[in-house]
Amino acid sequence: MLDLSTKSAYATRAVYELARAWNKGVKKLTLKEIVEKQDVPSDYMEKLLFQMKKVGIVKTIRGKNGGYALTRSPSEIRISDVVLALENPIKRLNCLHHKDTAHTCGAFEECSIKYIWEEAYNAMVKTFSKYTFQDLVEMEEKSTKR
Repeated sequence: MLDLSTKSAYATRAVYELARAWNKGVKKLTLKEIVEKQDVPSDYMEKLLFQMKKVGIVKTIRGKNGGYALTRSPSEIRISDVVLALENPIKRLNCLHHKDTAHTCGAFEECSIKYIWEEAYNAMVKTFSKYTFQDLVEMEEKSTKR
């Protein structure tokens, strides 16, 4: 299955929360604020935000009034930026590791379902690449105005 781990889900929620704040003119949030608004474990979220920092999606602001902030506008950060930075869902599909013989499925040569898995994976990445965090914020705004 092309499922995603909680790493992607929680990191996406954190970046989304920072995008919501950005759109309200708030340029940073504390870890506590992110955790409270998204109801995620603090220690785990801190590790994920560190990973998001390593790939340049968020930055840390030190000091008494410190916190986390986006490195660029939410309109410049795609959902795929977060998901693919944390995990590559294709790694779970041994049949798509045709270049890595240590992980290739034993039936790789005869099995044609690998083409379906690859198509599904590509469709998932295409969908994640289609949307930015700004799109998510705007979707929320439209749904709350109804």
